[in-house]
Amino acid sequence: MKNTFPKFSPRIVVTAVALSLGLAASAFALSPRGGEQCGPGPGMPGQRMEHAMKEMSRLHDELKLDARQDALWKDAEQAGKDNMAGMRERFSKQREENLSLLKQPGADLRAVLKRMDELKAEGQKQHEANRDRWLTVYDSLNAEQKEKARLFFLSKLQRMEHGGPRGPGRG
Repeated sequence: MKNTFPKFSPRIVVTAVALSLGLAASAFALSPRGGEQCGPGPGMPGQRMEHAMKEMSRLHDELKLDARQDALWKDAEQAGKDNMAGMRERFSKQREENLSLLKQPGADLRAVLKRMDELKAEGQKQHEANRDRWLTVYDSLNAEQKEKARLFFLSKLQRMEHGGPRGPGRG
């Protein structure tokens, strides 16, 4: 019996597997997990974000901010919400465009991955800008308020470390 199975060089097989794994990992990173709707940011379903916002609201109340501090807080909070909504829209749009491109024969995988990297870099810039807004709020606090903020974040980190609410194993 004649063997009709085509022979592929090991290089072609390894390259094909590497490309498929890379694309699968990228698609997985941009897709919702387990049928959930994407929340306010990649990797953070809406329920977790709501919990985080409630905790931040509790910190806001504990700090007893003056009018200037409160204005800075609200600016940082709104900018964060706007950035998350914008990034969610851009990730969704890019995901659809990438799927469309990849369905075409001869799709340029380098171009698709470059676009993904550019969106990730844009998100990182927005994250840093929003972090700077929150640090401006922190800089406006007095010593007592800074201590309350420090203890708040310390307790959050300790809960995560010990597997408490939203810690390891929960997700």
